Amino acid sequence: MNEPYVPPLADLRFVLDEVLDYGRLFSLPAFAHADAGLADAVLGEAARFAAGVLAPLNAPGDAEGSRLEDGRVITPRGFRDAYWRYVEAGWPGLDMPQEFGGQALPLTLQAACAELVNGACVAFGMLPLMERAATRLLIAHAPQALVDAFAPSLAAGRWGATICISEAQAGSDVGRIATRAEREVDGSYRLTGTKIFITFGDQDFTEQIAHMVLARVPGAPPGTRGLSLFLVPNRVLQADGSPGEANAVAVTRVEHKMGLKASPTCVLNFDGARGYLVGGENAGLKAMFTMVNTMRLEVAVQGVAVAGAATAKALQYALERPQGGRADAPARPIVEHADVRRMLHLMRVRTEAMRALVLEAALQLDLAQAGPDAQRADALALAEWLLPVCKACGSEAGFEVANLAVQVFGGHGYVADAGVEQYVRDSRVMSIYEGANGIQALDLVTRKLPESNARRYALFAARIRADLDRTSGRAALREIHDALVDALARLDACTDALAPRAAGRDAEAGASAYLALVGLVAGGWMWLRMAAAATEDVPRHEAKRALARFYAEYLMPEAPTLQQRALVGAACLDALDAETLAGAG
Repeated sequence: MNEPYVPPLADLRFVLDEVLDYGRLFSLPAFAHADAGLADAVLGEAARFAAGVLAPLNAPGDAEGSRLEDGRVITPRGFRDAYWRYVEAGWPGLDMPQEFGGQALPLTLQAACAELVNGACVAFGMLPLMERAATRLLIAHAPQALVDAFAPSLAAGRWGATICISEAQAGSDVGRIATRAEREVDGSYRLTGTKIFITFGDQDFTEQIAHMVLARVPGAPPGTRGLSLFLVPNRVLQADGSPGEANAVAVTRVEHKMGLKASPTCVLNFDGARGYLVGGENAGLKAMFTMVNTMRLEVAVQGVAVAGAATAKALQYALERPQGGRADAPARPIVEHADVRRMLHLMRVRTEAMRALVLEAALQLDLAQAGPDAQRADALALAEWLLPVCKACGSEAGFEVANLAVQVFGGHGYVADAGVEQYVRDSRVMSIYEGANGIQALDLVTRKLPESNARRYALFAARIRADLDRTSGRAALREIHDALVDALARLDACTDALAPRAAGRDAEAGASAYLALVGLVAGGWMWLRMAAAATEDVPRHEAKRALARFYAEYLMPEAPTLQQRALVGAACLDALDAETLAGAG
């Protein structure tokens, strides 16, 4: 019953080519070495690799999991071979700079390929994400000698990487990090402390792992202002740059998790491990924020990938599974039942709206880096507005859609053979890691919204209004157009009310609802654009227009409720003291 992974190539191409017109990127000097034809060939090859090499590992890797043996992590059978096939094909360097061996292709294309990798096996996709993020961080902040020593091997995937932030007493509250770094006479540092929840903290793929570690130097100020960033290799480099003796970094535990079982989540102990400063002392968090855009976008991609894979399986099952109807007649495929259709519609509209929004955010990041100088600041500001929304709404869509897939499959979905319950388990953590979704909402409301007189929001709303004006009067778009006009007006009113008090507790209390309202409006914006691009009388375009109507009529009515929740304030949350709320009173 566990059907093979079907890459959503047609839907990706529709968004990339017909909605975003991302081929225009190849007219920019930074991408002039490629063209849209090459990019499409890369996307097709990514689909073949994902379906043929990675997807067969997904269920067996989940069943076997990674484990700790004699102080080293052993990954599931087949993962090491698949990883080196991935490396040898050049996938890790897709959007990395050419001077470090990368191909310097657009981030938009990389995000589309990442959906295919993660849709096939999201546990596999965790390590390449860490490598790409660490490479970008080093290029932006590390001394040139350190960049030269590590960036080429990381960009190529020959060496692994981790991001070491969390400690037992310091999860989201990174200001409480206690790991220490003592300066040596040669300019290196010795790090001592324990980090938890470290993705691919060890593995049997690469001989070298670059741990990017937040720690404190002696005399550092308290809180986040006193954090410094260090590169701590698991093997100390020799004079020729090759990995030498083991550094004082030990894996003491591999966590037993709800999902992503093939991706080892480790406890790492640093016992005087040699490390190298990245950026200045007490400037570690600022340097680490270089990775925020990469990490938020990639987690959003993960959510879309799981949602897409779950949707494809549910749609196929609903067409084939007979159930119900008259007793004297053949059973009907469950796709004919209204409630099953409701779930399938929800799965499609959530998935496809988020896919388009994530790729739009990636496109804006490309324009911010490589677009005309006059457009870069606005592109970056719009991307910064979209990214917390993409991360939160993308991760929640992945989990919601995976749950709906289990419901469509019924009892068969609850058992492992169908291959959909794993999507629920794998996607649950996405709303937690790389900045919990509540923190994304606080970032949006308390930082992104008030800065520069709400400039980021103004750019977002202006883009939507431009598309509303462009599509006004088209009868086929009336439902989604009118619903978006109403929802945007509500979001405007909500924004006007929250922005002046963004630093207060009332704004904090409404932040998650506000982010959800932004996500709902952004999804409507994407569906307006997709429906506007679907002009032909062919089944695929007819489906896009019908799904846009469903989004307008079934989901957009959530806007008044979200508006009310965003503005209700903190009084209803603070009516009980903590002890009474917890039942101790």
